[in-house]
Amino acid sequence: MAIIHFNNRDLYFDDLGKGNPVVLIHPPGMGRMTFIKQHVLSRHFRLIIPDLTGHGDSFTMEQNISISQFVEDIKAILDHLNIAACVMLGYSAGGVVGQTFACTYEDRVSTLILVGGYPKVTNPKLKWMHHMGMEMVSEHPARLSEIISRAHFKDKLEREKLRGHIDKANHHIWYQFYEQSLHYDGIEQVKKLPIPLLLIYGERSDWINSHLKLYNDCYSKKIYVIPGASHQIPTRYHSALNNILLGEIEG
Repeated sequence: MAIIHFNNRDLYFDDLGKGNPVVLIHPPGMGRMTFIKQHVLSRHFRLIIPDLTGHGDSFTMEQNISISQFVEDIKAILDHLNIAACVMLGYSAGGVVGQTFACTYEDRVSTLILVGGYPKVTNPKLKWMHHMGMEMVSEHPARLSEIISRAHFKDKLEREKLRGHIDKANHHIWYQFYEQSLHYDGIEQVKKLPIPLLLIYGERSDWINSHLKLYNDCYSKKIYVIPGASHQIPTRYHSALNNILLGEIEG
């Protein structure tokens, strides 16, 4: 685990392996433990996996952190590591951060990868899930961390490790991450990106992969739909995801 001091707060991140740098961005609440099943890829790439401000070990007492500030977190880490450009991967609502980063600093992103991503929330179930997440962060955060950890891991030890990491999240920032992702509309900006776009979805996640059509007009895109997979691809279907990444990212 590495650390930098940025904007009067500490940002923690994993910096694993060597080679082509790949930044992995987590969804609301989850932190960098989201990607523990991708650590094996450090044999092939350099993995940069941050706890965004207010998540995991990146503690702050601040209550108002925006998506654009998450973008600046990532830029500060890349600047600190002297990384000029990277592959950017965002999972679920983490893709909102990835898309915003790519649209803000397109010269810093060689390829944008979205795992269960969306440029705008249009599916009613996904809208409901954002609202439910916001409600539970406000009223029952411990219950929400249990639900998320159980959804992502079968193994009890892995589940408890993720749950403990989620429990560190600043509830105000966690809530805002859901809220800002719910109202995000990046369709027009993403369409203009002059970089390759890789879209990865689970076959059984209609409430997510129904957003695939919103990327129809994007430049140079490639699509994978993992057979039989639900939304929790980085953890539950890590073998399929890791194999896709090995095939698509230059070592």
